[in-house]
Amino acid sequence: MKKIGCFLCLITGCGLAQALVAEDRPPDWPCEQILVKEVPAAVVWAGPSIDGLGDAWEKDKAVKKLVEQFVSPYYDLDAADAVVADFSSKQDPSQKDHKLTLLFAGVLQTLNEERKKKLDGIMRYARGQAARANKLSGELDEMVQLQEDPSQAAQERLALMQKEMEIKQRMFDEREDFIQHLCTRPMVVEERLGVLARSIAYYLD
Repeated sequence: MKKIGCFLCLITGCGLAQALVAEDRPPDWPCEQILVKEVPAAVVWAGPSIDGLGDAWEKDKAVKKLVEQFVSPYYDLDAADAVVADFSSKQDPSQKDHKLTLLFAGVLQTLNEERKKKLDGIMRYARGQAARANKLSGELDEMVQLQEDPSQAAQERLALMQKEMEIKQRMFDEREDFIQHLCTRPMVVEERLGVLARSIAYYLD
């Protein structure tokens, strides 16, 4: 029996997000899913510990090449299992598990770094949207004041602001809708990590 263990649940039907421990929710995190800054190895990996390996995977040319290949968003994950099988078959039996563990360590580190960039991008976007909301709120307050001013200058200013507000409001709403798309990007990385972890773990002795 291959050493996949109960962690399969975490990388298939159960989903990574349900298995991760949430960080304290920052005020600029706009997504419904919990915020987890890094996916721990234990959540997706039932193989040997990667503690202490650090960047050792980068020193192994074959492993590094596979990591770079696997983590690309353009790489077809359906092909990963056959590639891992071929890689595994070429290893010395005494080193096979170590090599596969190095491969996983590289995939985990690289995808966690990619995932962090996406998390940071989401929060920057959310902060920008919050700043736009504050600006629109200030302009709406000004429009309320202008409505109480019967002067021609005030009414002309009000008419201009109303036209501009329609455009700004539409753009704001479009950006707000786009947040939901941004929120799916870390999940795509998590799914790639889960699939790769399962493929690599399958060939452990």
